[in-house]
Amino acid sequence: MKELKSGKYFFILLAGFHFIILTGCKKVLNLKEPGSDNFSVFNEAWTAIDKHYALFEIKGINWNSIYDQYHSQVTNNITDKELFIEIGNMFQTLKDGHVSLITSIDTSTYDGFYTTFPSDFNFKNIVTNYLKNDYKTSGPLVYKVENNIGYIYYSSFEKDITDEQLDVVMNEMIATKGLIIDVRNNQGGKSKNADGLFKRFISQKRLVKFELIKKGPGHSDFLDPQPYYINAGNNYYKNPVCVLVNRSCFSACNDFILYMSGLTNVQLIGDQSGGGGGIPYNYILANGWKIQYTGTVTLSPEKTSIENGIAPDVPVVITPIDEANGKDPILEKAIELLQ
Repeated sequence: MKELKSGKYFFILLAGFHFIILTGCKKVLNLKEPGSDNFSVFNEAWTAIDKHYALFEIKGINWNSIYDQYHSQVTNNITDKELFIEIGNMFQTLKDGHVSLITSIDTSTYDGFYTTFPSDFNFKNIVTNYLKNDYKTSGPLVYKVENNIGYIYYSSFEKDITDEQLDVVMNEMIATKGLIIDVRNNQGGKSKNADGLFKRFISQKRLVKFELIKKGPGHSDFLDPQPYYINAGNNYYKNPVCVLVNRSCFSACNDFILYMSGLTNVQLIGDQSGGGGGIPYNYILANGWKIQYTGTVTLSPEKTSIENGIAPDVPVVITPIDEANGKDPILEKAIELLQ
């Protein structure tokens, strides 16, 4: 499973006949007394996505045609495993890393947002050949200052960081002439951690995005875009910053990259991020299987969707030969720009 975002919103939404409570990033819904035979479970899974999934229009998906394609392969004689495969395959057509079918049999999650692209990251090479096995840690952060350039690696926003831990790192970074923030392979986690890091780079409250929240079962039934602000932290960093990005930057990490991309002193280096802007919710089927799906749409401050990722300012790749030789051209490009 991918890391979930949490702590973004707390609100109560009445939609149709369902009373929905969103706490953190998870929402649990239930249709009223659906059956648990194969046909009923399949139809419930399709209907739950049809009513609550937020990205049909953005992705240009005809969900009715998907139903026709997969429903014909379901009978009440197939096994639970076969039913799991059919529903999982149906969900895969959404090409969304926040969509999963979670059961005691197995878990089906789309991972093509990063597995179909070069990895562009090898932390062992960084530690050995660039950090020289000499670095510090504070909470989940790995960091070092060399030649007046700072480097910070944050592997997952699921790993909590405190203001005190950030103070330790940023106090060392504040006087550097440039800073590298490496979030490659960070597949998201808790929004509060992404927000907490970002606020160290702004001097005042800032609008960083909008969220579209569904208000009804129609594919385009949304409330007006809701603005999302982040307050400034103490002793903010204002010198040039390079953020290192690859296709595995997903969910809350995708949000962090969006926030940083809006700052004039920041450049994104590497590949496009993996996307996954919306908030994942949960839905429990009548047979106990759990669906995770994207229930909101995240928009940039200019109100454009970031679901498919954010392009780098300076595209750089790591070839298999580079990696075999212990080289990281993405990191090297950031060092070159900051020098």
